[in-house]
This record gives sequence, structure tokens and C-alpha cells, in this order.
Amino acid sequence: MHDNDTISSHHKFWNFLATIIYIVCWILLGYTLQRKGIKIEQVRIWELFLLALATYRLTRILVFDKIFKLFRDFIRSKSKLYAFYVVREIITCPWCAGVWTAMLIVILYFLVPFGNVLIYLLAISGLGSFFVIIVNYFGLSTEEKQHKVRNLREYSDYSKPE
Repeated sequence: MHDNDTISSHHKFWNFLATIIYIVCWILLGYTLQRKGIKIEQVRIWELFLLALATYRLTRILVFDKIFKLFRDFIRSKSKLYAFYVVREIITCPWCAGVWTAMLIVILYFLVPFGNVLIYLLAISGLGSFFVIIVNYFGLSTEEKQHKVRNLREYSDYSKPE
């Protein structure tokens, strides 16, 4: 077996192990929610929206934001160790991280005392992020249009009638 094949098979094993761990956590979460009398299917639309925003924001923090760059760099530097390789794969993929953060958000919201405070803060921050994106988009769009108009005026042969 070549080294690449060995590394690949090790990576596959650790990815499989991470999947098994996720499934076990998922089952334990379902069991715990049931024991506490919490029915996830009775979550209101407002709560689902809140949880989705919090998941979006926490995923964004983990995968992209500067605040976790030191953590991501540390994990990347240790990614030759197979367990860290899996963690690196998770925290550099928004879809992968989103699945894990969604579970964490549900745990915080339903099972941790005052965990809902963090969920509200993350959701408010997530909503704020959307506002920033929208304002930046329209601001940039307006600036580009103004720039095009200025260029047209500068390079146009058209002169104003006197």
C-alpha cells in the first residue's frame, strides 16, 4: 500500500468515526429531549427562525470570522494527526460545520440553563450580518453606478448646450 493510500484510508476511517460520533450525539440528544418532555416537532416557526439564525452566525464565526482564525490555524498546523484532520475538515467547510453547530444550538437552546441567551445573541448578530451584507451590496451597487456615470461624462464627446 502506498503512503497516499494509507493516509486516505486513515482519513476515511476518521471521517467515518466522526459520522458515528455525530449519530450517537444525535440519538442521545433525541433521547434527552424526550426524557425532558421536549417535542422538537412542536417548535414554533419563530423558534426555528431564531435557531437557524443562531446556527448561521455560529457557523460563520467558526468557519470564516477572524475571531476563530487562531483556532483554525492551530487545527491546520496539527492536521497531520488524524483526529485534527477531521476537525479541520469540519471547521473549514460551512456545510459540515453547520450540521455540528445546529446540534450545539439545539442543545444550548433546550437543555442548557440560560443557553437561550447565547442563542438570542447569536441570532441578533446573524440578523445584523444580513443587514450589513444588504447595505454593503446596495452601497457598492450605487457607487459602481456613480463611477460609470462619471466615466461616461469624462469620456463623452457630448457637450452641454449653451
